[in-house]
Amino acid sequence: MTENKINILDSVMGSGKTQSIINYINTSDTPIIIIVERQTEVERLSAACPRLEALSDVSVKENINRREALELKTNRGESFISTHQLFKHWSDRFLSSVSDWGYELIMDETLSGILSSVNIKSKDLKKYLDDQYIQVCVGNKLNKVKLIRSLHTKYDDVEDCINRKDCYLFNMSQDTEDPCYKLIQAPRAEMFNVFNKIKVLTYQFEGSLLRCYFDLHKIKYEMMTIEDGSIASYTDNFGLAFKNKVKIYNGKLNHTHGKDIGSYCWTQKHINREAMKKRLRNIFNYWKKKEITPDTFLYTIHKEYQAKIHPSQITGLRNGLNNDYADTGKRQEMTEGEKRMVSFLAQTVRGTNEFSHKKFMAFMSNTYMEPQIKNFLQHHDISINEESYALNRMIQWLWRGCIRNNQEMHVFVPSKRMRHLLLKWLGYNEDEFF
Repeated sequence: MTENKINILDSVMGSGKTQSIINYINTSDTPIIIIVERQTEVERLSAACPRLEALSDVSVKENINRREALELKTNRGESFISTHQLFKHWSDRFLSSVSDWGYELIMDETLSGILSSVNIKSKDLKKYLDDQYIQVCVGNKLNKVKLIRSLHTKYDDVEDCINRKDCYLFNMSQDTEDPCYKLIQAPRAEMFNVFNKIKVLTYQFEGSLLRCYFDLHKIKYEMMTIEDGSIASYTDNFGLAFKNKVKIYNGKLNHTHGKDIGSYCWTQKHINREAMKKRLRNIFNYWKKKEITPDTFLYTIHKEYQAKIHPSQITGLRNGLNNDYADTGKRQEMTEGEKRMVSFLAQTVRGTNEFSHKKFMAFMSNTYMEPQIKNFLQHHDISINEESYALNRMIQWLWRGCIRNNQEMHVFVPSKRMRHLLLKWLGYNEDEFF
C-alpha cells in the first residue's frame, strides 16, 4: 500500500460530502464500491450515479444471494453500492477480484461496529481453546484465532464469525490462572490493502472506532476535508457556525451535580429508568410552548431499555412505530407518514436523512466506549479519547434532525458531561456552561 492511499474526508454534516462524492463518482472511470449506512441512501445514490447499481437489485434480478451478487459484480469489474452489511460477506474470491480490477472503496460514515464483542461465554471459550477447537495464530501480536474443528450448534454464529472475520482473543482479567476471555471481532485487515484507493466520508474521525482500528493495524491515512464542494487540506472549525441554530435547554430538568445520569450502568436501575421517563415527558410538555408535535420529536437512550423509558403517556407517541422502524423488514413496509412519526432512534444510527423534519431532539444517553473494546485497545497501546468518542456519537445523532438543513433546532441533553461537551464544541466558554 502506498502512503496516503486512504483519505479521511472529515467534514461537518451538511458540508456537501455526499454531493462532492456523487460528482466524483460520475466523472471517474475507476471501478468503485461505495458502502453507506442505510438502504435509503443506497437508493438515493444509485439514482444519482447511473454507473452505480444497487447490490440488492443485482440479487433480485439474478435471483442470487447478496454474497453471490457481490462476487458476480466484482468478477466483472463493475461499480456498485451496498450497505455496511457488506462487510460481513467479503470472501477470498472477492478480495482477489478487487485487487485485479483496481477497485476504489468509498465509505459513507465510519463503521460503528468495526470492533465489537462476540457473544460467547468465557468458560466456553476457554474449553474450546483447551480442547483445540480454536487456536491462537502463531506470531500474531493481536492474538488472532483460527478454527481447527467445528463448534457446537449453539455457536454456529461464532464459528461463522471466525471464518469470515478477524477475531482476537483477549483476557480481560490479565490473569493467566483465572482468565476472563473475550473474543473481539473486526473486519479482515487485508481488505484495506487490496483496494487501489479508499475514501471515508465522516466527521470527528478522531473519536471513531475506525480510527482505533486503523491505528491498531498501523494503517496509514491522510486527513482531508470538504471546502466549497471540493476536497481540501484538513481543518476543523468545530460547531461555531451552528451556535445560534442549536438551542440547548437550560433549566431544572438538567442534571448539574453528583453522579452523572444516562450511562449504561445508571440506566440499569429501575428507579433511574422511571426518572428518565419522567424527564422525557416533562421536556415534551415544556416544548409545547414552542409548538412541539409528536412528529417533530425524537429521542435516544440505550436501546436495551428504550421500551421501559418510552413516554407512552404522551398522545401520538406510538412505540410500535419505533419497533417497526428498528426492524429492517418492517421498516421497508412503513409508509412515509409512519416514518415521520417515529420518536426513538438509536444513538448509533447515522447516514440517514429521514428525520430532517425533527425540530426537538432529546439525547438522553451518557456515552462511553464498551469496556471490553476499551480495555482491548488500551492493552495494545492504542490511544483513546473518551470525550471525542462521546462527542462523535452525540453530534452524529443530533445531525439526523433539522439542523442538517440549517434550521433552528431545540436540544435537550440532561447529562452534565454530554451537555458540556456539546457546549464546548459549539464554542461556548466554560463560564457560560450550565
